[in-house]
Amino acid sequence: MITLKDSIEIRTTPERSFKWFENIDKNFTKWHPNHKKFVKVTGNLNEGDIIYFEECIDGRWYKIKCKITEIEKGEWGWRVVFKSTHWLGGTLLNTRLIFLVERKKDTCVFSNIQTIGFNAPVIGKLIDLLILKSFSTTINLIKKDMEEDGKNLKKILERD
Repeated sequence: MITLKDSIEIRTTPERSFKWFENIDKNFTKWHPNHKKFVKVTGNLNEGDIIYFEECIDGRWYKIKCKITEIEKGEWGWRVVFKSTHWLGGTLLNTRLIFLVERKKDTCVFSNIQTIGFNAPVIGKLIDLLILKSFSTTINLIKKDMEEDGKNLKKILERD
């Protein structure tokens, strides 16, 4: 399993950041210049709903359809998990996007986590290593984009 993670501390509350997230269809293109389109395919942002988004990173287009598989909220913060609905997603490939907000004393920590792995115990680890070597430039661009997402969200939520 390959895991990419970026975290940033933001002077806001988990409740306020979740309200921003609930309107991600309106906020998505304002969040980052790479973000081009966001659609609530099934009409909302609840567990089981489908979303679609487009992002262009360094000239490469990513058109991603995901299912919201988990939403957790509590005093500690919140967590939303998206799983790719690509035809490989349920059989061979396991790709997830996780937004996690954890409360600290007067702030919260926003984490953007992306995982990709293969559902084959032994050969999956070998494939993960091959992906790391073959797609290191792409992975580095995605990491940079994730970091920029965090910084931009910090500016947005601390400004409002």
